[in-house]
Amino acid sequence: MSVKGFDKIRKSAELSELFVFAAWLLFGILLIVLVDKVLPAPITLMLSFGFVYPAGCLIMFFRLCKTHGVVWHFPAAVIAATVLQYVFWDTYRVIVPNLIVMTILCLLFGCGLGSCFADKEAVRAYREQKRLKKLGEDQPYTPIIENDPIKKGKK
Repeated sequence: MSVKGFDKIRKSAELSELFVFAAWLLFGILLIVLVDKVLPAPITLMLSFGFVYPAGCLIMFFRLCKTHGVVWHFPAAVIAATVLQYVFWDTYRVIVPNLIVMTILCLLFGCGLGSCFADKEAVRAYREQKRLKKLGEDQPYTPIIENDPIKKGKK
């Protein structure tokens, strides 16, 4: 059984990107809070940001790019959010100083692998359908003369 809202997210590239971005942001923040406040032990830090964070990032970015292909604005948004967190959040800066590099590597590796395994025809068809919808060419042609209500009433 599938939920109607999740099907809409899964089919739309923009909604999928937004959902993965929010999930990645929440995932990273929860790991930081876990390491900083809940279990402040060195082993927690090593396990969280040595294994869990890279694996989670790779899986999220891989699945997104496998279904919808790579677009330039998603990696740019993730990199910008990582740098902004590093600049403005002291806890982020103290816990893992190389988190920016790790996030960029996981992002590029996950997106690269996802685009390698992506269904190129499905991605191309989705983008073409989106372009046609934007131009208004996805609707069938209807002649203006036959749809005129004045002319229909005279006949």
